[in-house]
Amino acid sequence: RKACYLILIICLGHTHAFAQTITLLDFNTRQPIVGATVRLQSIANNLIDAQVTNGKGELNTALNYPIRIETSHLGYKPLLDTLFSPGNYTFTLIPKINQLDEVVVTGQFSPQSAKNSVFKVQTISAKEIESRGAFTLEEVLSNQLNVRIGQDLAIGSATISLQGISSQNVKILVDGVPLVNRAGNGNGADLSQINLQNIERIEIVEGPMAVNFGANALAGVINLITKKDFKYHTEINAVVQTESAGSEYGIDKGRHVQSLEINHKLNETWSFLLGGQHNDFLGFVGSAGDRQHEWNPKEQWLGNGLLKYESDQHSIFYRFDALSELIEDSGSTQNNFLPSGENQPFAIDETYNSKRFSHQLQAEGELSFLSRYTAFASFSDFERQKRRFAKNLITQQENLTTADGDQDLSTYRVWEFGGTGFLSAGDQVDLQIGYQISLERVGGGRILDEEQGIEEYALYSSAELHPFSKLIVRPGLRYTQNSAFGSQLIPSLQLKYQLQEQAQVRISYGRGFRSPSVRELYFEFVDSNHRIFGNPALQPEKSNHLSINTLFQYQLASTDVKADLNLFYNDIRDQISIGQDANDVTSTSYLNIARFKTLGATLIQKVGFDQFSGSLGLSYIGRFNQLTEEDDELSDFFYSPELNANLSYALPARNASINLFYKYTGRVQSYFTETNDQNEQVVSIGEVSGFHWLDATVVKRINKAFELTVGVRNIFNITRIRNNFN
Repeated sequence: RKACYLILIICLGHTHAFAQTITLLDFNTRQPIVGATVRLQSIANNLIDAQVTNGKGELNTALNYPIRIETSHLGYKPLLDTLFSPGNYTFTLIPKINQLDEVVVTGQFSPQSAKNSVFKVQTISAKEIESRGAFTLEEVLSNQLNVRIGQDLAIGSATISLQGISSQNVKILVDGVPLVNRAGNGNGADLSQINLQNIERIEIVEGPMAVNFGANALAGVINLITKKDFKYHTEINAVVQTESAGSEYGIDKGRHVQSLEINHKLNETWSFLLGGQHNDFLGFVGSAGDRQHEWNPKEQWLGNGLLKYESDQHSIFYRFDALSELIEDSGSTQNNFLPSGENQPFAIDETYNSKRFSHQLQAEGELSFLSRYTAFASFSDFERQKRRFAKNLITQQENLTTADGDQDLSTYRVWEFGGTGFLSAGDQVDLQIGYQISLERVGGGRILDEEQGIEEYALYSSAELHPFSKLIVRPGLRYTQNSAFGSQLIPSLQLKYQLQEQAQVRISYGRGFRSPSVRELYFEFVDSNHRIFGNPALQPEKSNHLSINTLFQYQLASTDVKADLNLFYNDIRDQISIGQDANDVTSTSYLNIARFKTLGATLIQKVGFDQFSGSLGLSYIGRFNQLTEEDDELSDFFYSPELNANLSYALPARNASINLFYKYTGRVQSYFTETNDQNEQVVSIGEVSGFHWLDATVVKRINKAFELTVGVRNIFNITRIRNNFN
């Protein structure tokens, strides 16, 4: 479905205005630029005034207009412009490319630049999220290489695969703590339910992160870093977005978002944040008609809050998140003639109502015996209720239906505890030791005995060794005790070598481990169309991962260039999937697939010159699926390409930018089993077709308080993708 949208961002804060004030801001962060040299020249009398911006990024001038302005700063590209009339002016300067110096925290001993990390960490900034007009994690990841988004139109969910590996192996974190959702604890998350309202940046690490983050981080982790640093004055950020769904637009059509956030630093030690968002998608009718939708309506109410205490040696914060989501699936009209001959038509409708409440307490700082520590405790309560009912379309009366599976309440409650300590054992050795406890309880009518649980306890340790200045060696080990699957010992090893100032090589090996979820073990769902059963005999997935990454940054003439090449290999044994029961062709069950492998390469080239910045990426991933150990003939990799391009042209004198986001997602092939006319299971090859996707936005900063974004999503109007899997 094609969508056009309009975003208005209102930023209100305690600001001071002076006559004929010139203000310089960072184009990406909108923060003041301090210490910039500004040369002003009056065209009328050639008088020159050279100044340096103050702590607010401001300077004042009394020159006669018109005035030529020229800026100079080591970290920013110069600006040349002419001011024709007196007044207050705000300009945004474009940072010179320096992405190797981005500060990252995921998997690190302490916050440090991406350049020094032993892991390859990709970051998506708040500015990029804003320029995409994205409000959910689904929207911001749809353009990433090695990432594929899967949609379930029936229940409105969106899931992810990474490096060709399913969403159950991708761990979603908020400030390093697993996010709880319907499918599991941190994995298999519904991306459309993850709000980005107060996210400072997103960090992505591909490959097993099991030593740091436990089971289910086989394909990698996506860590959402929230805003925690605020200013002394009150900041109010209000966003209003309205969006069409194809050609369907209006108050009762399309998508409408309202968002409000307030933060304030009360004093040196206390600060707070409060936010709320209403995300109302009114559905896409398309060719469905008669009360039905091709994409069902979805309404979300989201809230979040943060209270932070900070001293010289410790930082403690409490975070609260809430979600309420309603998805409505309306059935077609059916006649109902009464004995009197009167027709009171009805329809069979369904609703899916999800609620999530998360409480998160975290602390970090220094102790006398530790150079740094982190600790957290969290409780998450998620529930999802399905209702199926017959609705009288005349009287609007609703009566619940009584067939198996028509009514269901699923609950998921998780306690998480963890902590890490860091210390230095000399100039060449840094140590990390930590623990993690996870207590999960899943309930509902579709779970065996209506409630099941799994407990997991883990200890882990790693070290960063510096045998000489250009080399970092990081071995790691995690011991896990699982209440259902016993103990596991998971090793990892990372190497980073600094070839030269702007070039690095990283080699990473890791063991992966994923225990079956409670749903995969104990799920029972039977209705008129489905017979799906969990499998208590499932074995955990085990994997080996190897990757090699090279990163180069250099200047070609006046152009900044960054080249990033990544090669990876994943080998998974006993992959958990769902398939047909060999003894009962009418039912399906979770099962272990003997072997699944992915092999791939990713090349990303980033360039920046003058007002233009862009990236071009190519990914080529092979997937191997051996259904059983005996299937020696199933030996081929199926390869699939991906291509993306992100282009941005800045107009700093106009405080505006033009942005394009393109991705080609190639076809995916794999083996699957089906039953022939003789009730025999045979292996076939199925595929999902490839497609092109393009979004475009124009972002305009009107003044210090208002910003306008106009964009078009899904310019190629992709509505259906051919799928010939049975």
